[in-house]
Amino acid sequence: MSGLEVALGANIVPTDENLEKEKQSIFKLKIYYAHSIGLYNTPQETRDIELLESLGFEVINPNTLLHHENYQREGMGYFKNVIWSCDALAFRANFDNSIGSGVALEIDFAGEKNIPVIELPSNISRRRLSLEETRGYLTETGER
Repeated sequence: MSGLEVALGANIVPTDENLEKEKQSIFKLKIYYAHSIGLYNTPQETRDIELLESLGFEVINPNTLLHHENYQREGMGYFKNVIWSCDALAFRANFDNSIGSGVALEIDFAGEKNIPVIELPSNISRRRLSLEETRGYLTETGER
């Protein structure tokens, strides 16, 4: 085989697996993961990223050295551009359901470009109503 054939990849045989991986990376939607710095490097952050990846997203996590350095130079405007390059934004509220100012600003950035915003669920077990509580709630709200 000539050097030209090797350079052109003549000995590379495409497989169904390689083609599928290439298609997935080309067509994968990017989602920005907005979360408080208090969640950085925690099991919750890992679970959230795994969840978003399992849904087929390429996760853009601000918890990297590159993003930190750019933020130090440019401030929150840097993240506006990152978010605007994404297809969606997922955010996690704090444990008490509050949303920190940085995450709130990132949500606003997404809204400026009509980028879909998804809230990752939290405190589900504490928010769950019993059957009687559900009936009472529906009665109070006039839904039943």
